[in-house]
Formats: sequence, structure tokens, C-alpha cells
Amino acid sequence: MFTPKAFKEDSFETIQAFIKEKPLVTVIAQTGNGLEACHIPMYWQDDGSEFGCLYGHIAKVNALSNSANLAAPWLIIFQDAGHYISPNWYPSKAVTHKEVPTWNYRSVHIMGNVSLLTAPETLIEILSKQTANFEASQPNPWSLYDAPVEYIQAMCRAIVGIRVDITDVQAQFKLSQNKTVENRVGVIAGLKGLGTFEADKMVMLVEKVNED
Repeated sequence: MFTPKAFKEDSFETIQAFIKEKPLVTVIAQTGNGLEACHIPMYWQDDGSEFGCLYGHIAKVNALSNSANLAAPWLIIFQDAGHYISPNWYPSKAVTHKEVPTWNYRSVHIMGNVSLLTAPETLIEILSKQTANFEASQPNPWSLYDAPVEYIQAMCRAIVGIRVDITDVQAQFKLSQNKTVENRVGVIAGLKGLGTFEADKMVMLVEKVNED
């Protein structure tokens, strides 16, 4: 991933937090028929290695479930929607007019070797952990065991688990770090003026990453 120095994120703790915040990934793999992509939720787990691993699952009918697609590493992309940044928000624009539109965002690219998992107990463990993560904020969390055992067993027969042993991590958090203090203040003011949830979220991110 092309990453200008100003936007490079090296803190693995920060990257882990982002992975947990934005679990829906884009999976890209090289297959015999060319590139194949799909979108699934995944979670990170510490396995004692340098970067840990990711777990998720796909349908058996998914083209990626063919073991022939495991020869090359897969690319896993975590990304948020980010926010449009107008050049009109930069005070310097009124003076020099040398500003253009841009987009602030956060993105993590992970490369790793993939294993396909089919053991029922492993699939149950993956599903249970994902469910627990996603249901944690619910007033009455749903559990995998709330559904009939036979139903869950049938569902497991239709899926394949995925383990990604991470070999490389690249992260880019583009949050106006390359702008002057004056222009960052302008970005924050412009975003606040929109009064939307997405804009307010970007305000917090820009303020946090540039607080030093």
C-alpha cells in the first residue's frame, strides 16, 4: 500500500483497536480464475507470533473455499468510510488558492497465509467468539446456544472457517497530519459545521492524532 510518511501508523496497539472497531473486511485472493474478493467480518487473536492471526468464515459455495486458492497469501483490508474534506475549510485557500479536495480515512492492509478450517468444534468456537464480540453491546445478548443445536450444526456444514496467519501489516491513517495547525483548525471547524455523526467522528480523529 502506498503510504506517505505523514500518514503511516506504526502502533500495533492502535491497529488492533481499529481492527476491533471496523471488523468488516475485504478479502482478496488470487485464484485460478483471477482475483476473487468477498466481504466478511473477522477478528484478531493473539497466538504468540509477531502479529497474531485473524479468524472468520465463508460459505462453502464461495469460490475462495477451494483449497487450491491457498498457494499465495491473501490480502485482508480493514477500512472505515472516512470523510470528504473541502478545500474551502483551509484558511490558506483564501490566500493562495493552492488547495484541492481530499478524503480523510483509516485503512489497514494485512497479508497472511490462510488455512481453511472444517472441524465442527473449531467452527463453533469461531462463531461463538464472533457472536460474543458483536452482541456485547446488546441489552440481552444473543448466544449461539439460543438456537436449536440441529440448526447450528446444519449451518456449520455450510461454511468453512478461515485462519489468516499474519505475515505483514501496513496501516495508513490519513487525518490531516500534513496540514498546518491553522488549516487543521479549519478542517475541524468545517466538519463541525456539518453537524452529522460521520463528521463529528472525523473531528475526534483529527483532534486526537494531531493533539501533540
